[in-house]
Amino acid sequence: MQSEFVHLRVHSAYSLAEGAVRIPELVTLCRDHNMPAVAVTDTANLFGALEFALAASKERVQPIIGCQLAIIGETSGAGEAVATSTHHANPASELVVLVQSEAGYRNLLHLVSRPYATKDPLRRAQLSLDDLSGNSEGLIALTGGVAGEIGRLLANGQRDTAEHMLQALSELFPGRLYIELQRHGLDEEERVETALIDLAYANDLPLVATNEVFFTDAGMYEAHDALLCISQSAYVSQSDRHRVTPGHRFKSAAE
Repeated sequence: MQSEFVHLRVHSAYSLAEGAVRIPELVTLCRDHNMPAVAVTDTANLFGALEFALAASKERVQPIIGCQLAIIGETSGAGEAVATSTHHANPASELVVLVQSEAGYRNLLHLVSRPYATKDPLRRAQLSLDDLSGNSEGLIALTGGVAGEIGRLLANGQRDTAEHMLQALSELFPGRLYIELQRHGLDEEERVETALIDLAYANDLPLVATNEVFFTDAGMYEAHDALLCISQSAYVSQSDRHRVTPGHRFKSAAE
């Protein structure tokens, strides 16, 4: 029997110095867990899209092409100001998009390419909400969990601003926006989960449970942590660096 859960947030090894899941391993895991589909959402690139599509299709696993975009809050397409949370060192927040159609794939190609053409080095690999306007057709959006702008604002006690941002995203992705719930063992996730569910019901938006995957199993956690240290020029013993948890692995449907 096919699993009722499929992974929609996988970082392959093409999420450079961040993901550690090789495409063949991912397809094998899906087959072994009877998952009929899987999404690869590498950070700011589509480097692995072709390899992934071919490998998954060969094993009769439905490949879902996606990407994790970095969004900086500015103005919505309607011209309404949307504030950005400022309590994080990195002002950009995560927004995950999944390809729904050929038009969506073409729009994603445009969105992924656009930031690299800017002459502003501070805007490399980042998009504004205005950049999304007119380029969101055929794309499904996931709010990004606690690293998304909605989650960040809620964690910072900015419920009203979160509502405004959610409205802006709803206008950009009408009928194609999902509020994302995640449980990786982070305190922040537990703190904002109820507020996210309340927002979903208040705005008649669907919920989706995801698990952001950076490595295949718990045995890879320490090696992956070392990879993150290399990417940050940091030491394993440092406390003030980016970390993930053992929960950021390829979990079974039961998990």
